[in-house]
Amino acid sequence: MNYGIIDLGSNSLRLEIFTYENHKLTNIFSKREVVGLASYLLPEGYLSDLGIDSVIRVVKDFMEVSQSYKLEKLFMIATATIREARNQNEILTRIKTASGMKVELLDEEKEGYYGYKGVSLNHKIDRGLIVDIGGGSTELSLVTDGKLKDSVSLNLGSLNTYITYVKEIFPTTHEVERISSAVVAALKLHKVDKVDVKVAYGIGGTVQASLVLLQNFYQKKFDKLTRQNIQDLISKIDPTKKKTYLSIIRMIPERIHTIMPGLIILETLMNFFNIEEIIVSKSGIREGYLLEQIQK
Repeated sequence: MNYGIIDLGSNSLRLEIFTYENHKLTNIFSKREVVGLASYLLPEGYLSDLGIDSVIRVVKDFMEVSQSYKLEKLFMIATATIREARNQNEILTRIKTASGMKVELLDEEKEGYYGYKGVSLNHKIDRGLIVDIGGGSTELSLVTDGKLKDSVSLNLGSLNTYITYVKEIFPTTHEVERISSAVVAALKLHKVDKVDVKVAYGIGGTVQASLVLLQNFYQKKFDKLTRQNIQDLISKIDPTKKKTYLSIIRMIPERIHTIMPGLIILETLMNFFNIEEIIVSKSGIREGYLLEQIQK
């Protein structure tokens, strides 16, 4: 049986289609469109009409593509940007009216829970931190004794951080310091304990893009990111060199402006929790959500 899920993220919108057999999900189709939804947020906190229209256009396209897979059911979820938008009810109503599909808006707790469920499909976690850096937020979920203990959502992602703190394509030294300070301030605001984690599990666009960048720079496969890896990537991204632009355009063109803010967030978190390595999970929120809905 085939199932699909549309994920309305802050940076990109995704359609993922899976086959479900023997209690396992196997991805058979993926499509992604970078919309940069967080960039459509107006200063007053409302998502603009142009932003909503962009979502509707992509959703309709995804629905048309999915028809050829004869799905048992197609689900649609939304996270940080729509969750934080002051006109979220209008957004959800307009999407449903235009597409006929209901959007499930995940709160911070559910987003953390589904991320944990997704990572657990491939990794047995006894103790560790799940880090999910998206375009509009960063989700942190602490696992202790094999159980999800606590989740927190920081209102800082790779795209909205770029919009707020960076003037040009890449941040200056001063802007890097401001981003790092903002992450630490958000952790303190949410009263996140400064504990040693050592090992973390990474999901989300920034972690995946960092892995792609690392593998292309060193021309070999990796399945995890060390603190030294992240520092190396940051040092290699030199805005004064043409090679930097060409490398990123070749590997992750849609993230040329968001990769550095994402890496700074990641490095700051690794320093804060004394994380030595981040294991990159192949499954995340979408898989966790979809599996639970199917099993219901």
